[in-house]
Amino acid sequence: MVALPLVAAAVPVAMYASSKLSLPQDAHLISSLIGSKIAYSGFEKSDTINLTHRFDGSYRKYPDREALVFEGRSYTYRDIHLASNKIGNWLLAKGVKRGDIVSLFMQNKPEFIFCWLGINKIGATGAFINTNLAGKPLTHSLKTASATMLIMDTELASQVANSLEEIQQMGYSIYSYGGPEQFDFATPLDVSGESDVDTPEHLRRGTTVNEIAMLIYTSGTTGLPKAGRFSHSRASVGPMFWGRFYKFSEKDRIYVSLPLYHSAGAVLGMCVAWSWGATVILARKFSATHFWEDCRRNNVTVIQYIGEICRYLLNAPEHPLDKAHSIRLAHGNGMRPDVWNRFRDRFGIPLIGEWYASTEGTGALSNYNTGVAGSGAIGHRGALASLLDKGLKIAKFDVQTEELIRGKNGYCIECKAGEPGELLTLIDSAEPTRDFKGYHQNSSATNKKVITDVFKTGDKYFRTGDILRRDKDGYFYFGDRVGDTFRWKSENVSTAEVSEVLSQYPDCIEVNIYGVQIPGHDGRAGMAAIVAKPSMNWDQFAQYALKNLPRYSVPIFIRKTPEIEITGTFKQRKVELVNEGMDPSVIKDEMLWLDGHSYKPFKAVEHKRVVSGQAKL
Repeated sequence: MVALPLVAAAVPVAMYASSKLSLPQDAHLISSLIGSKIAYSGFEKSDTINLTHRFDGSYRKYPDREALVFEGRSYTYRDIHLASNKIGNWLLAKGVKRGDIVSLFMQNKPEFIFCWLGINKIGATGAFINTNLAGKPLTHSLKTASATMLIMDTELASQVANSLEEIQQMGYSIYSYGGPEQFDFATPLDVSGESDVDTPEHLRRGTTVNEIAMLIYTSGTTGLPKAGRFSHSRASVGPMFWGRFYKFSEKDRIYVSLPLYHSAGAVLGMCVAWSWGATVILARKFSATHFWEDCRRNNVTVIQYIGEICRYLLNAPEHPLDKAHSIRLAHGNGMRPDVWNRFRDRFGIPLIGEWYASTEGTGALSNYNTGVAGSGAIGHRGALASLLDKGLKIAKFDVQTEELIRGKNGYCIECKAGEPGELLTLIDSAEPTRDFKGYHQNSSATNKKVITDVFKTGDKYFRTGDILRRDKDGYFYFGDRVGDTFRWKSENVSTAEVSEVLSQYPDCIEVNIYGVQIPGHDGRAGMAAIVAKPSMNWDQFAQYALKNLPRYSVPIFIRKTPEIEITGTFKQRKVELVNEGMDPSVIKDEMLWLDGHSYKPFKAVEHKRVVSGQAKL
């Protein structure tokens, strides 16, 4: 009986220690990692690494379960199985072999999924071409794929037609699919008379960790798209982890409005659903107007987001039915901190699952967020998880040279808590999720992503190109892309941090921050492309910016733009804005500049004053 007070006193101490060390969060992360590795080990033993076996597992278990809903039409797992068999057998009849690459240029629709599975069922690789591309970026992507067959969405024919001669010179045979339209340069893909029997099993047996399921292209924010090599092993083990971590089940109905040509929609949408027997509600494209209506009509339980999607949903007018839904989880990457809690509160989303990963990268972070604590963080690693998994490091980085800083011993220097640096992720060919497969037909870009002898002789890390910081509680926060952070007045300016602050101003709809060069001045001056409400008072906005940001971080120039250009994956484009600089003779948008403590019109006269050094910046 004497020991009872000691036990009672020990309980809150143990609870406090558990909380400070983040033991429950780490335990959940570690159990999810272990579970996914055990599952993958089973795939290896049963020779079912090919990702189509993830679909087959749910098909065998739930053949008549609804697998897909598209524009009011429902498809069972059996329907998709048979339709993809037809595509696979058609491909074989056309001479496509195991290891060949087939380019797929198609919008979100069931035919995309039939082709994808059909290609992989015969051991071939699908090159998923961004449907927004035309001209040089399109022909570059098709050339990079090194394929000889192009399956083209009938609705995208004009983009192909405009570059037809160059595409044909690459040796492509072009087939149109997904609609009744016919074109003189494309053969209709007709599988009406094709057999729906299973494709030969030996074509996907013996799939190794090195075999590529898909080529998934980068978004092209800094140049022409690069083709990331996405392996079957990674496409199989990744969804097993995410499914465990965010507790997916066959009862989930996942709303996918992200493009299937990107890994977010394809892997974290479709492959997760296939791995757990869930249903996908597929939208042709994202629409803020129809988003919640679609979710309510289809009893959606999980939604996906990426980039600025959640901001667009917040910017829509409030509606009495904002919280009238069955959604338990919103998961994705790129939710801005200034949007996070407002999005959760307005729409009543219990769980936000922010994750950090890249198509070609070798590491990932995840945040299982149910409240204010940890909101805005892209991931979390407590003391235990950090001890067991040392594959993610934040290393000191020089913003001016854009190079990692090495110490006197020649090794990189790991940042302390709160210090920003570049995230490096371990490359390990023995681990599917840590094996960097590089970029297809681009050894130069591949080599630039790999750094060796980082923290010890012989080690190898992937350069993410992202500036992150980790706080004392183990939460990781996104800082900026390498190259986006700039120097002004001998200070580092984070475009992401400035954007977060300015975006909270009530009349700002969307903000894109970047740095521009001014002749005769060192560094780059801050500039903001802003979509503003008609009620915007620019003098009051200037006072807000000067009050809430260091003077060196306040944008000197503003371009009032009707919209912010984004990539197909809802990331803001900066390259074109940076190239246009701050010259009003080049920029069509109305411009302002910070003259003292207020924003005033910026035209040719003011430009001359700034360039000549007469204006004080």
